[in-house]
Amino acid sequence: MLFAQSHIDLHNIRNSIERTKKLSDNVVGIGPFGVGLDGLLTWIPGAGALYSLGAGAIIIFDGVRARAEATVLLQMFAIIAVDTLVGEVPVAGKLADLLFTGHKWSADMLLKHMEDTIYFEGTRKDAANSPEYKDVLSRIRAGKEKRRVVFLG
Repeated sequence: MLFAQSHIDLHNIRNSIERTKKLSDNVVGIGPFGVGLDGLLTWIPGAGALYSLGAGAIIIFDGVRARAEATVLLQMFAIIAVDTLVGEVPVAGKLADLLFTGHKWSADMLLKHMEDTIYFEGTRKDAANSPEYKDVLSRIRAGKEKRRVVFLG
């Protein structure tokens, strides 16, 4: 199953994003800074790029599963591509990879996007008569909220 079908699936996606973010950019934390596998593996030729692409693909795949908007997915892809390319620059790129936490930025962007999205289990037709959906729809129409609604069915 590609797309999330329930709130449990969304919870598992969030856990996957958090896990990838921590492994990539904060395995060892030093105050507000951290070093993860992305920064450590960049010193091994090829391993850093391979890890960076793999971890980035997992975050983007989780975004697809969470039904993120295409613009958010494209922004995440661009950040991860820059992160991967920067890490491949000899010496200076290796040091910059320790500071440029592209996986963390992409993961945080996706998590924020998911927080700003209201997910309803089932189809639009299933939710149309629920009081929760009617309440959300009235708040959006009144301009009190600017949130995206996604149906998981």
